[in-house]
Amino acid sequence: MGKLIPMLLAILCLAVPSLSQDSKLPRAQRELVEAERAFAKYCVANGIRDAWLEFFTDDGVIFQPGPMNAKEFHGKRPPTIKPLKFILDWEPRWGDVSRAGDLGYNIGPWNIVDNTPAKEPDVHGYYMSIWRKEADGKWKVVLDFGTGGGMAATSDHVFGKPFQPARPSKSKVPAGSDSAKALQGLTEIERGFFNKAQSAGALDTYLAQFSDDVKVMRAGLPPAGKEIVESYIPAGKNVSLTFVPAGGGVAKSNDFGYTYGSYELQQNGQTKEKGYYSHIWKRDEKGNWRIVASNIEEVKPRKAS
Repeated sequence: MGKLIPMLLAILCLAVPSLSQDSKLPRAQRELVEAERAFAKYCVANGIRDAWLEFFTDDGVIFQPGPMNAKEFHGKRPPTIKPLKFILDWEPRWGDVSRAGDLGYNIGPWNIVDNTPAKEPDVHGYYMSIWRKEADGKWKVVLDFGTGGGMAATSDHVFGKPFQPARPSKSKVPAGSDSAKALQGLTEIERGFFNKAQSAGALDTYLAQFSDDVKVMRAGLPPAGKEIVESYIPAGKNVSLTFVPAGGGVAKSNDFGYTYGSYELQQNGQTKEKGYYSHIWKRDEKGNWRIVASNIEEVKPRKAS
């Protein structure tokens, strides 16, 4: 107990600056950040299964490794036994919210502590959670997609750092558009990547769709900018990138949306990698959709036993 009290005091001291920073956020974004922190706190106390059942929408999506209904997946798992064998914790570090205040996202580090007698080393990674405000006014998760474990711990994993809202921008929304048409437009953009890549190359085609301050996620790496894409998509016109959207959503204000599905990257007609993706989109000052956050996770084929 002697070691526990100083540790709790240290965590409390780290949390105070974060709470102070949160008070300066716009109301909708502050609510979203608070909801994320409440989700993490609930998970630490009650475990992954109960937390996902409590904080996800009925149509919420997780990846195992492909997209599937979160409540159906966790509802089939056995009830949580306490004390918890593994404790998952995380915090929001970056994010944004729609103009209507009904759709938003958070990105940040996560950490798993092993409480079993084996006491394996902590496991680290990053998550992307997309939230929707429901009819009762509560924020719920509609999609959660993170980078896998096995990442070395860095100073960026130290919890208690202040939340950084996305750069303020003026999104132009075309007259006469609605969220259903906008979602259709986003999926058409993704389906058109293959044809565009035939002439411009997959790398240049993908980079041209990004915002200047995009957050790119990739397994084994902390979120960063466009340079991450150059590490896994080769330059040249002999490289193609195919997206097959499976779902998504757009805010009522029609300035903010998300998509997810499967992808395949080919070079010289041969599959280089394939897996699943999620994109978060926001309109720019000209009304064009730009990717503000991207997570592409390769699913490697299983080796024959």
